[in-house]
Amino acid sequence: MTDDIIPLGTAAAETLFDKVNIAYEDAYGNNPAVEKQVQDAISMLGDKAKILDVGCGTGVPVSSTLSKAGHDVTGIDISQKMIDICRERVKGSFIKADMISFQSQQQFDAIFAFFPLFHLSYCSTHSMIFKFASWLKPGGLLFIATIPAEALVTDESLYDSSKEYVEGCEAPFMGNLVTSTLLTTQGWHHLFQQAGFEITATVYHTFQPNYTSAAPEHQMFLTGRRCHHPFLGPYPLPSVRPPPHQLSEEAWEPFAKRLTRHEFDAVLEIIKLNKEVLDVGSGHGELPIAVAKKVGKAYALEPNTGRNDLIVNHRDGANVHVAKGTAEAIPYSDRKFDAVVAMWILHYVDDLEKSLTEMVRVVDPAAPNARIIIVQGAPDNDCINLMNEACGPIAARDTDAPTIDHQGFLLAKACEVFTAHRFGDISLERVNAYCSFPDEDLSIRVSCAASILANLWYRSHPRLEEMKKAFVPVLEKFFADKPFQIGDYGVILVAKPTVKP
Repeated sequence: MTDDIIPLGTAAAETLFDKVNIAYEDAYGNNPAVEKQVQDAISMLGDKAKILDVGCGTGVPVSSTLSKAGHDVTGIDISQKMIDICRERVKGSFIKADMISFQSQQQFDAIFAFFPLFHLSYCSTHSMIFKFASWLKPGGLLFIATIPAEALVTDESLYDSSKEYVEGCEAPFMGNLVTSTLLTTQGWHHLFQQAGFEITATVYHTFQPNYTSAAPEHQMFLTGRRCHHPFLGPYPLPSVRPPPHQLSEEAWEPFAKRLTRHEFDAVLEIIKLNKEVLDVGSGHGELPIAVAKKVGKAYALEPNTGRNDLIVNHRDGANVHVAKGTAEAIPYSDRKFDAVVAMWILHYVDDLEKSLTEMVRVVDPAAPNARIIIVQGAPDNDCINLMNEACGPIAARDTDAPTIDHQGFLLAKACEVFTAHRFGDISLERVNAYCSFPDEDLSIRVSCAASILANLWYRSHPRLEEMKKAFVPVLEKFFADKPFQIGDYGVILVAKPTVKP
């Protein structure tokens, strides 16, 4: 008999696990399959491996076994009571943290996430697998333990259209019904592959929890090895790039007003030692103006005459050289700059490879701090994924060209072109940004977001109004999980010369 229905979400999970704390270990601690999975993992790891245990609970048996084997264990859990128990019993570093907002300061050889993902929405689960991949070293291992959806949900009408997951499923857990997201085995395999993992093992086990009225659980253990950089995903990459998007000032301004950006300061930090900086696609000129105020001058390239006028009018005495031109034909001589920056422009250029080659041409590889900086969307960028979901299928009715935007394709092409031109020392870093929609009334919030997002890339599309209507159910579902913000997460690519000339 269940006592409570626990809703989906982090706050509910924290309350639940603070309540059960050590009782969780009594109910689930003696699981031979978990112990075997950990021992098998140890046999795959080198000496003193760096391990992250996500949802570490009381530390038994995962963190404790890994620590006793000589590995460097970091554990995170949403429950302070669980963390307190870990710190008393297990050697390692244990941090109270919500996995969604946790920012790792290091890369790990292996990550364990044994049964901590049920309380997340599918959107957040998707995002977490990409984050796990980014926290791993190349070749690192991800170990997931879960219950596949097909083991609990037999009503196919409850599944999403892909038949890969169920949201809002009420799953029994220690005398409660916990509102859960469950992925099918196929859904898990697909998600691992999208994030750049090679699946090395899928193991099933039936376990009997030790509490009154507990039914046997049909558990699944999934192991993946990071083979591709997650920020270039989702995989597989498309074979053809979609046509470039159209951007107008009228569409950009409402979006920009709601945008909180963190990549701007990150880029300024990356180019803090550069003296000759060109910003390609400068928009309103915020970046070149900031650079000029720091180092004395900067260069702005923008194809839109109106925006060039804005830069001139708002440079506030900063020495910004403003030129009209395109990324495909940068109007400067070879090797003029020690840094080129291009933020959020590659999905607008007509010729992607030519634009990237031009950026290489105008950077002097012999300069002490030579670099090219690209900023594009992360694979879990909510804004782009929502536009793909709502607008992509409608746009596809009128063209044979692909209509699903793929930011990883753009970044992968940048890596390819830069490496071919000896700018192959490449790093990729995730950066947060989000659009705020603070209206308390859901219908107003949805209507506002639908209009802003549909207009951003499809303002001149003949089916614009149809796209706005398609956004309504998509956004209602999204805001149920993330009420007032839509993530515009980015990736910063920094390419430096591989060999100095």
